[in-house]
This record gives sequence, C-alpha cells and structure tokens, in this order.
Amino acid sequence: MDFFKQNLLIIEDEKDTLELMIEIFETKFSNIYSAIDGYSAFEVFRQNSINAILCDINIPKLNGLDLIIKIREINYLIPIIIISAYSDSEVLLQASNCNIQGYITKPLTSDNVNTIIKKIYYHQNHEFIDKLVQLNDTVNFDLINSQIIKENKIVKLTNKETAFLKLLLQKKGQLVPYKTIEEIIWYDENKQMSSTSLRTLVKNLRKKIANDIIENVPKIGYRLIIENN
Repeated sequence: MDFFKQNLLIIEDEKDTLELMIEIFETKFSNIYSAIDGYSAFEVFRQNSINAILCDINIPKLNGLDLIIKIREINYLIPIIIISAYSDSEVLLQASNCNIQGYITKPLTSDNVNTIIKKIYYHQNHEFIDKLVQLNDTVNFDLINSQIIKENKIVKLTNKETAFLKLLLQKKGQLVPYKTIEEIIWYDENKQMSSTSLRTLVKNLRKKIANDIIENVPKIGYRLIIENN
C-alpha cells in the first residue's frame, strides 16, 4: 500500500527519530511535512493539504493530545496515529478520547511501520469505501475528483466550493461555525472572510447541488443535511 498522491505530516521533537521517520515514510507518500512542536505543527496542517498525521505526545509548546484536539475541531476524518514512548493506561485513555486511529509505542519497527500503513489505509477507505458520498437521491459528491455528480452529469466545483463542502461533510451534520469556516477556507488570504463572500460561495454551491442540502443557522454557521445519514 503506497500513498503516492498523499501528504504526510510527522510531528516529532527528537531530531534522530524525526529523520528516521522521514526516511521510512518518504518512500510511501508523495510529500512529507514535519514539525518539532505543537504550534508549528498546527500551522503546517492549516497551510497545507495533509492526508495523514503521525504525532508524538511529548512535544513542546503544545503537547500532542492538545494538538490533536485542535485538529479535530476542524477535521474529524483525517487519520491520526500517535507514536510515543508513553504506554501507561491514563495516557492511552486520553488518546482514545481524541478519536485517533492508532497508538504505536517507540521504538519503530518494521512491524510497526506496516501497522501504521494498514491503519491509515483502512481508515481512509472504510468511511466512504468508493469515495462517492450520496447527498440525496440525485446528487453525489465525488471525493477523489472533487466534483458533483448530479442526475448522472458532472458538475465542476471551485477550490473553495470543494473545501467548504468537504468541511461540512467532515462534521457529519454538526454545525460548522463561521470562525471555523474562515480559518479553513480563507486561511491563505491576507484578508478576513466577509459575510458577502461567504453568502456568495454558499449561493453558488447550492445552485450546483441542491438548496436543501446546506442549511444556515443565522449568526452561528452552516451544516450539511444528508438524507441517508
């Protein structure tokens, strides 16, 4: 199992371990991003398209568990695997409450690497096995090609429309606050998200899919309404 079109983020503050992990996983993934502390890791995550995360717990500035909690606030689906020297039950319990996909104790072995790869693959292919999400009877969201299939016709999406729809999908019907939308969809722009720009984005997206799929809760945010949830 290789991930030649995917990007991996490795968060590890021990230099030798980080270099070893990069060397191991750069043959599996298209790009490897790395960070040595929690704050810089969060910025790397926000500013790049990351498909999977390997994270140590005992990292400076913002520990691994708190970092994962922050990431989960904006992305519930991305596979996150903890790689740590800690193995006591209290830490394991805290980690399990963060919706992680695996907990590997150091040092890394070939068996551990295989386990990590399998866990990432399983998680990515278990949620939506064919990567085609049915939004209603006539509309499907193609996650691989970032497009809508409506009444058997392909409808192209802009980058912002794709990112917005994926963000709503990740929250599984929960409300996504305006602040989160701004942080995720407008993170790479040197200006704040305006209410007009967001309304325009939603209006155009509703035209492409269906008016009743994206629900607005005034002064709070948006959520996705999927019939087969």
